[in-house]
Amino acid sequence: MLIAHLEYALDNSIMTQRTLRLRVGRDDVAQCMDRVATKLRITSVVPGFRKGKAPLPLVRKHLQDRIAAEAFQELKRAGLDQVMKKLDDADKPFIPPEVLDEAKIKLKYGEELEFAVKYLIDPSGMSRNPQQPEFQQGAVVPGASVQQAMPQFPGAASGPGLPSIPGMPTPPPAPETS
Repeated sequence: MLIAHLEYALDNSIMTQRTLRLRVGRDDVAQCMDRVATKLRITSVVPGFRKGKAPLPLVRKHLQDRIAAEAFQELKRAGLDQVMKKLDDADKPFIPPEVLDEAKIKLKYGEELEFAVKYLIDPSGMSRNPQQPEFQQGAVVPGASVQQAMPQFPGAASGPGLPSIPGMPTPPPAPETS
């Protein structure tokens, strides 16, 4: 699905997190909701009509919540696909985006849809930007062992002599060979 009227704004004020706000036009929302209602009309049962034979306005009224939920998922997926193609590699998501305040989003026929998603970006892509530090304190360097990445504190236990956690079973000692 291609969205004809799509506006977006990217907030990159946090170093490893992005907030993307999307606005989908009225015509695109109506077109998507019509397509979903037509698809659901074939399989839905509306009281007083045979399966797939109910008039479309009655299907819209009877299944309005389901139509809105499926149309939102389609519009979200299509909008994110279109926007992600336009973004720089450094601003592309490291993990799948999460919709902010999804419960407050009300998709209505013929009205604009506005929503925001939040996602994390790949921290290794930040080293390309000279204004940002190459490594942050506490960051694990890819390919480094745990001992190289973790600072050793005086008196801190490490290795097989670590104290056990209360309630956790301790492994049996390895047999000694003579």
